Amino acid sequence: MNFPWLHFSGDAVADRAIGVRSGRGLTKRAPAKLCSRVPWGVLGASIIAHRASPGGAPTAPRPRPRRAPRRAPRLGRKLKPKAPPSAAPVPLLPPLSDSVWKPTPVAEEEVLQATEVNGQSSLKDVAAEVWQGGRALFTERWSDLLTVRKALNMIAKRVSFVSTDEAATLRERRRLLRDAARRLFVRVQRSGELCLEGGPALGYVPVMYGKKSTGPLVFRANDVTALNVAWQFFLNGLNYSFLSHKLHPFFGVYFTLSPTEHFQLLRDWLKTWKPSSPSRDGRVLDLGTGSGVISFLVQQLCPEAEILASDRCPNAVFSVTAELQRAMIPRIRVKRSDLFEELTEEAPFDLIIFNPPWVPEPPERSAATTAGTEADVVFGNDYPPELFPRLFAEVSEVLQPDGHLLVLFSNYAQCRGLAERSPMEDGLRTLKLNQVQRRPVEETDRNKHRQTRRDKSWSFKEKHQVELWDFMKKNDRAIGSALVLEICAKFGADMFGDRDFWCQNAAK
Repeated sequence: MNFPWLHFSGDAVADRAIGVRSGRGLTKRAPAKLCSRVPWGVLGASIIAHRASPGGAPTAPRPRPRRAPRRAPRLGRKLKPKAPPSAAPVPLLPPLSDSVWKPTPVAEEEVLQATEVNGQSSLKDVAAEVWQGGRALFTERWSDLLTVRKALNMIAKRVSFVSTDEAATLRERRRLLRDAARRLFVRVQRSGELCLEGGPALGYVPVMYGKKSTGPLVFRANDVTALNVAWQFFLNGLNYSFLSHKLHPFFGVYFTLSPTEHFQLLRDWLKTWKPSSPSRDGRVLDLGTGSGVISFLVQQLCPEAEILASDRCPNAVFSVTAELQRAMIPRIRVKRSDLFEELTEEAPFDLIIFNPPWVPEPPERSAATTAGTEADVVFGNDYPPELFPRLFAEVSEVLQPDGHLLVLFSNYAQCRGLAERSPMEDGLRTLKLNQVQRRPVEETDRNKHRQTRRDKSWSFKEKHQVELWDFMKKNDRAIGSALVLEICAKFGADMFGDRDFWCQNAAK
């Protein structure tokens, strides 16, 4: 069977389609099979050329330009090396003051008591020895230290505790892990390089301890972790969406990037606030400034206000001072003070903003503070039991008669089962509560994932909300009445006779 209207642009295509090379003849399905193997562009051009020719003889189609085949990448091909990512510039720092707190290197006497850990050491035996009170000095690999810390964590999970309270058991387990990690030692060069293969560089070491001194330093594993993490945050900075520039907190300064809903409550409140006296711009105290977030937020929303940032932590005072020098902001001053002890000469203030810790201090932390022992770098941020009674008792002396005390708080401790009541209730005795604003904290996907892996004792028992408590000063008559009511409730109403009479005339 012949197909005169077909024409092939190449003999190889025709031979392969008809089967000449393989010796096979055409079958009944040959036309369909043949057409399926012929390129449609060649087939269409052949049909048009056949119909256009007067004698019916096909003419050769116009040749198509041949494309070069794509080459597969060669395995041995050398790619152009990419430029390494540029390191973030180190933020400028003023000269380090003597009051700045820094980790204390391990004494040589304690280092001599440690067992050296090298490539031939059994890391499982090292972890067991450290858990029993021994000490270990790592001399070769950073991964050995991580393996031992992981083994210590597994040992802590197998330890049984007498307490039936799951939250108390978890706190005790974490305390034992911290104590064990303090007995793991690492040598660090003055330049910040660890004397271990694969270890991170500690940028704070040359800043705090100087490069010119000779001989390496020995640090505890807890301090090495804290120095490394704090340096990364200082180098890269904190980016808050409501601030115009990044913050670079110094070592030992508490900060948090989440949640930020309480800062949104403060922003909304500040947008409507004006000093009661039009003759003054407003004096604002950022009590417990930390990294200075609130001071910079107030400066953006109230540019004419005179702002004083204070903190009891010398590292926070140094950090905010350095931040002000980098940002060149003149209307913010920084002073070190434990609550209002050093601020009597600066008083009175039109507005005092306090963003305290949200978690009460655990009993073991209170005992360590009372005993005068050295604080652990990574212990956390919590408030002592005397903080809020002192705050509410002393704030009236430094506040304007029509001034405001704003406390940014939350029900986090109640949600975790760490506290039964809010310490804000103590302020109702000496201050007038103007308003309380609350906003729920959005639960991120990461927090949902972490809660599924944690113990049930750490799951939220109620919805987490941030709070803004707006207090104002009471007049003397109201304070006297409140004291009479409190004494009557404690010792009995018969102590004063006519209680209503004493309440009405308490201030006279």
